[in-house]
Formats: sequence, structure tokens, C-alpha cells
Amino acid sequence: MSGRCTGTAVARLALLCSVGLGGGASAQGDEPGVVSYQTQAPMAATAPLRANGIGPLVLGARLTTAARRTLPLDAAAAQIGPGCDERDQISVLLKVENHTLTVMAMAGIDGRIDEVLALPTDGATRLDSIAACQAHGERFAQTLSHRLGAATPQAMERKAVSDEFRFHFGGGAQVVARWFAGGFSCDLLLQFRNRQ
Repeated sequence: MSGRCTGTAVARLALLCSVGLGGGASAQGDEPGVVSYQTQAPMAATAPLRANGIGPLVLGARLTTAARRTLPLDAAAAQIGPGCDERDQISVLLKVENHTLTVMAMAGIDGRIDEVLALPTDGATRLDSIAACQAHGERFAQTLSHRLGAATPQAMERKAVSDEFRFHFGGGAQVVARWFAGGFSCDLLLQFRNRQ
């Protein structure tokens, strides 16, 4: 499916698409010529973590209203446009529970938010093993548990290019840790989604 992305979404999507392709390597121990996709995150405003989203970006809210309420936190909230899957979306940078996250909120055809994704801005992490990735995801989920409740680990899912570990919270949110064996990298995602 082809799609158009806002300028902010394109820049952040480029970072997301680099995951698993050598991104996230630390400066120590890199081979000459290896490019790291990690960047220093700019200052981000703090937003509360909720059972159904982050700050004003909560499931069921009108995207336009949520974007307006998010403007004081990040001016990028003014840029509502079609994301790469053709849903209207905004993409902002927020600090949540001591994590700086790129937070994207996408709306369904009714204009209401039906999915919120939050990714740590430090990108993928180089790890030694799939077990280390699973433990990394579990630690991230634990940092959110005082707001979202205890996370229940699910069975690993094997995908075409990654292995995924999911940690479900009682309210429907989940953390996903994706292991890319080819690049020895692991990325994290916090997801809120309306169940269909």
C-alpha cells in the first residue's frame, strides 16, 4: 500500500525503518564504517501515562481535539496528516515515566484515535541474544507497571524478519520487544489499540 507521510512522520518513520539494520549500535565496540542511528533526543515535555494512552492521546478521543490539547507539550501536534497507512495521525515527542518517547496517535475513519504507539527515542539496542531482548522488553514493561498494572508475558511470535515478545497489561496496552537476529538488535514499542 502506498501512502503519503507528513514531514515529521517521514523523519520519525525513517528512524523506525532503520531498526534492525545496524541501528542503535553504541559507540563502544562498533566496527569501522558502521553507522549508528541513535540520536540525542531533544527535550520533551512530560505527559501522564494512562491505561488507554498517553497524555491527551487516548483511545476514543477525537484526534483533532487531542492534537489541540497536545500542542502545549509539542508543537508538532499541529501537523495532522495521513500516515503511511493512510490513517490521519500526529507524531510528538513526550517524556513518559522517565522515558523519552516518540508517540504517534492514529485515527480511524470516524476521526477518533484507535491506536497509540510509543517508541523510545534511543532506537534499537544492540544485545547479545534473543533472551537478552526478551529481558529488555520485560524490564521496560516493569517500569510502566505501577501505572498500567502487572504485565503478563505471552508466547514468542516468529515474524519474517524478527522474533517478537509481547507483555500484555490488564487494560489492553502491551509492550512489544522485537529481536532482529541479523543485526543483534532489539527495539521496544508500547502499544494501545482498540480491540476489533
